[in-house]
Amino acid sequence: MPQSQKSTLSGIGFAIATALLFGSGTPLSKLLLDQTDPWMLAGLLFLGGGCGLLPIVLLRHPFQKPDYVQSGEWRWVWSSTLAGGIAPILLMVGLSTASASSVALLLNFEAVFTAILAWTVFRERWQWPVFLGIIPITVGGILLSQSTEAKGAGWSWGSLAVLGTCLAWAIDSNLTFRVSHRDPFQIALIKNGVAGIVNVAIASLIGQQFPDGSTLIQIGGVGFLCYGLTYCCFVLALRCIGSSRTAAFFALAPLVGSAIAVVVLHETVTAGVAIAALIMTGGALLCAWEPQAR
Repeated sequence: MPQSQKSTLSGIGFAIATALLFGSGTPLSKLLLDQTDPWMLAGLLFLGGGCGLLPIVLLRHPFQKPDYVQSGEWRWVWSSTLAGGIAPILLMVGLSTASASSVALLLNFEAVFTAILAWTVFRERWQWPVFLGIIPITVGGILLSQSTEAKGAGWSWGSLAVLGTCLAWAIDSNLTFRVSHRDPFQIALIKNGVAGIVNVAIASLIGQQFPDGSTLIQIGGVGFLCYGLTYCCFVLALRCIGSSRTAAFFALAPLVGSAIAVVVLHETVTAGVAIAALIMTGGALLCAWEPQAR
């Protein structure tokens, strides 16, 4: 098998792992919102990701020499950290006013924003399957937002906050692509740690309280799986297949989140949500398709 094909398959694997891990974070965060304020929860999720990665980074250091970020590349890391740090705050605001399944499906717009930014601002190679795929994703998102059956998915402050989340993560993805050839554990540790410390500090200053010990452990576990490990897989996917295609596979995450919300949170599968999910799934599959060269 050619090396380029192996790299593509590896990238697809990492992108799918990213979607599965992160997709579970939306319904799990919805559960934790019953016990924690939104801004505090966002910060603690980041801290959970950073704290979980720290021992991995420390234990592997004596056995290998990772390709760390170089001095001229830190601007990409800090800029992406800022964009990525804002996103979960907006997501928690959206989750506080809308159902987890509706929020999960609206997050499909991240693929649209990421691809548009990659092609227009960051000059990534145009890909027709991705372009054709974002059309049904957009249509499905509009249908969902107009559905009276999808709680909180209309054009409310909650849905606008979710769209803001998508834009922030799209900016984060394209900036992180600039350093995706560097050590993914270092990048994920720094971004999770810095965003966690800053957001927890802000949440404390505005009067939001720390949760109890058992809830804190639960948040740490969710943060490690859905933020820490997810981000490592995400950086590796960016390295192998680029921003727009990674975002296309990442569009599967909202569908995973919506399915888990139905099972875990017992949210109802309505006709509007089901139709939107089918349309968006078709769009995600189109985005993932790569025609064979003749």
